[in-house]
Amino acid sequence: MRFFNKFVIGFLLLFLIVSCKKETSWDVDLSMPIARSHLNISDFFGDTIFQADPAGLLHIAFSKDLVNYTMDSLVNLPDTTINLQYTTFFVTSLSPGVQLFSNATSNDKEITFNVSNGVELNKAIVRTGFLKIEYINSYGQPLKFDYNINSATLYGSQLNISQVISGNSSLTKMYPLDSYNINLTGISGNKVNTLVQTYTISTDASGNPDQLLQGQGLIIKLSFIDIVPEYIQGYFGQQNLSFGPDSSSLGFLSNFSTNNLMLSQSAINFRIVNEFGIEMSSSINQLRSIKLSPRNVVTLNSGNLLQSINIGRANKTNNPSNPVFPWFKQINVNSTNSNLNPFLQNLPNYLGYTVQAIINPLGNISAGNDFAYFGKGLKVIADIDIPLALSADYFKLINYSKVDLTQLKELNDVNSCQIILDVRNNYPFKTLIQGYMMNDQNQIIDSLFFPGQNVIEPAITDVNNVVLNYIDSKLVADFDKDKITHLTQCKQIKFISYLYLTNQPTPIKINDDSYLDLVLHADLNYKARAK
Repeated sequence: MRFFNKFVIGFLLLFLIVSCKKETSWDVDLSMPIARSHLNISDFFGDTIFQADPAGLLHIAFSKDLVNYTMDSLVNLPDTTINLQYTTFFVTSLSPGVQLFSNATSNDKEITFNVSNGVELNKAIVRTGFLKIEYINSYGQPLKFDYNINSATLYGSQLNISQVISGNSSLTKMYPLDSYNINLTGISGNKVNTLVQTYTISTDASGNPDQLLQGQGLIIKLSFIDIVPEYIQGYFGQQNLSFGPDSSSLGFLSNFSTNNLMLSQSAINFRIVNEFGIEMSSSINQLRSIKLSPRNVVTLNSGNLLQSINIGRANKTNNPSNPVFPWFKQINVNSTNSNLNPFLQNLPNYLGYTVQAIINPLGNISAGNDFAYFGKGLKVIADIDIPLALSADYFKLINYSKVDLTQLKELNDVNSCQIILDVRNNYPFKTLIQGYMMNDQNQIIDSLFFPGQNVIEPAITDVNNVVLNYIDSKLVADFDKDKITHLTQCKQIKFISYLYLTNQPTPIKINDDSYLDLVLHADLNYKARAK
């Protein structure tokens, strides 16, 4: 809790101020304020999960991603390697600057990518990637390789490579493909996953006349590697997608438990956002509330609300900075159309789920105009809303505060100490609080408060648990010599708080103006020393 952190700092400063080496000593009593805190329910959990409605009622409201399926998962462009070579079967006398080979009349003008899952691409824009070329020249003179990818253009210019490879040498070079537009329809424009290349091999003009012996020539290995598209277009096939079984952590509940929790109402709004230019059919299956200790699983029963959801395609905006207008659907599951209250009353540590989807369930109805952009995809988001109008026997909260006073030698000058906590409670529940000192082995070595002396009384309420007025309480923690010794061994304080709800089962409403005011001060008896 925040007030304890302030207490530790104030405690440490207090001892540094009043403790010093002296030749004579006497006992001194001192009362000193240490810290003041104004706490609300968000200080127990973190304020980012709380929102107040117009009536002032607090809601636990947060979102969890169940699916975030992006283009790199939808379409995978595999690394592709093509081998080219020109060698001779007989001895040939060659002069500099002579063309040895051109693929203009050969059948190796097209390169076809083996794209999985029946994906048929006709266009791509490369975000990042490389053309890796490995050259081996076994001829005694330099050879020149002129290479064009006729299907790849950057600002209207084709990709062109002109490379000279020295005689009897090898060479490897990487050529970036970033931002190239690639037409994948082949020479005749009626294919898919296919680009067009042309190349020539010649002796370089800088060389000398020489003989090309049998088996000599140029061997070339072309590899398209690490291709990440910025944009792809075509037909993405009829793919069956499955997400899970998987789970999403609800970490903020890990230090919170309760008994006989009853929610008045609750809701999960499922948002389905499709940023792909494809139709889909999807089902959210086996949504489970998983509690680890004690182990318990509650399966959400919402009828057919989350089954066979037809998902429409996104549209293009023609705005490069924001290229997609997504298709959007919301499905509200609440305490009236499902068993959502018991589902959330389980206080899950995890949400377990399985999501299934079919891409293009009706086939290629876009005529090869499916599309996807980098960073865009299919998202399924669960927006969870729990109004804090509830009933329970109690809530149990656990939190920790780090502390290390092992090097504070001035603690030896303190005879006794009382830590007094004055509390003004504007919450409609009584609180039983205990703090445990823990050593560096995470073992409990002492407690702060004695049983019966650690109760914070609830605010005054009417029969409907509406707060009428705050109530004041005082907690006292006595630190004798033994407790001070244990404090010097303490590495952290484990706080356990039980919040008991009165007038049950009438729901208690927790509003954003509820609070705990805490004033911490110390009454000390210490040994003062004179120089």
